[in-house]
Amino acid sequence: MGFFLTCLYVILIFLRPQEFIEEIKGWPLVAYTAYTSMAVVFLQGSFRAEIFKRSPTNLLMCLFWLSLPLSQMANLWLGGAIYAFNEFAKVAILYFLVVITVDSWHRIKVFIWILIFCSTFLGTQAIVQYHTGVGLVGGEALLRDQEILQARGIGIFADPNDLAIHIVPMMAFVLPAFHRRFLSPTWITGFLFLVPMVAGVVYTRSRGGMLGLAAVGWFYLRKRVGKVTSIFGLLLILSVIMALPRMGEITPEEESARSRLEHWGHGLEQFKQKPLFGIGYEMFNADYSHTAHNSFVLIFTEAGIVGATLWVALFFCTFRDLRYLRDQWRGPPFLDNVVDSLVGALFAWQVSAFFLSQTYKSLSFVLMALVVAVQNILAQDKILLDHPWGLREYTVSFVLTVAGIIFMHFLVMILWNF
Repeated sequence: MGFFLTCLYVILIFLRPQEFIEEIKGWPLVAYTAYTSMAVVFLQGSFRAEIFKRSPTNLLMCLFWLSLPLSQMANLWLGGAIYAFNEFAKVAILYFLVVITVDSWHRIKVFIWILIFCSTFLGTQAIVQYHTGVGLVGGEALLRDQEILQARGIGIFADPNDLAIHIVPMMAFVLPAFHRRFLSPTWITGFLFLVPMVAGVVYTRSRGGMLGLAAVGWFYLRKRVGKVTSIFGLLLILSVIMALPRMGEITPEEESARSRLEHWGHGLEQFKQKPLFGIGYEMFNADYSHTAHNSFVLIFTEAGIVGATLWVALFFCTFRDLRYLRDQWRGPPFLDNVVDSLVGALFAWQVSAFFLSQTYKSLSFVLMALVVAVQNILAQDKILLDHPWGLREYTVSFVLTVAGIIFMHFLVMILWNF
């Protein structure tokens, strides 16, 4: 029952029936499903200490969650702290539901297939909307500058960028070599799902989404043909992408790119004023007309060096765990496919998120939870990863965070004067 509710939770987030079915429009179905799922999992007795101890990612997730209300408390706003805790609770609950309930290879395959179906639906929605003006479940295409049509979804996907970044990472699971033997005995099924995903992202005209598309393509080529040849493949992919509307206009002087530099610069200025705990969760555009359009800038601006270090630590720990999983030789024959798919998905998400504000959205945390779930499944066969997490790892995460902030400072300064 717990696994069923976890899957239902994901379906509600992606398909948004509460946004287009009149009888239930406006119902807080996502919140109700989240709390019901946790109650059912608790009553089933699925909470076991060893599930949470196997990966430091679980502790880091809790610490990151707490850093968000702390960012508001540091600014003396108790109401904002309560709001931050409750708002991110929906994401944290989904993360832990995946860790707890996705506890077998059969379930991990079913869960990933659900993610693939949901992303394919979003891609199909974008295709239909682009050609007809209206999507399968509503929503009208966005007309930019009176000449460029951008497909988008509904609800949390009403922005073309948000729609694209929820499709791109799932492509990693349907790429032929990663898909075969893991999710299907043949690569054909993966290809059939890949086509509407790619087309959907193209029709969003999202630059961040398109660059994420190039990233997942390069990663796949790197695994298949090697580093050197994959670079030529990446150049070919980028040349095709640059021929698409909006993409060929990317320069530091172009209006959209220029505005992003302004948003990043604003975030850096805000960070200088409150570097430790930040200006507060979701306060970036409290007195500013836009969001950061960069997930890293958003977190170090709103949660300071504390929250940003924990966010970076989550990715550092996840990629480290994936490296350890790749070294396992006692796992199932498709383990390498699982690892490659997860690495490709997270890499594509990071590339897209560099240009979008996706820090608190659920998809990246779901992918992290799947990495932890894989470890728990392997542990059932006595295959354990030896990956201590202590002061050294926190220090590395802190150094990476500081280096990232310095990099963003010089990047903005150089591009602004380019």
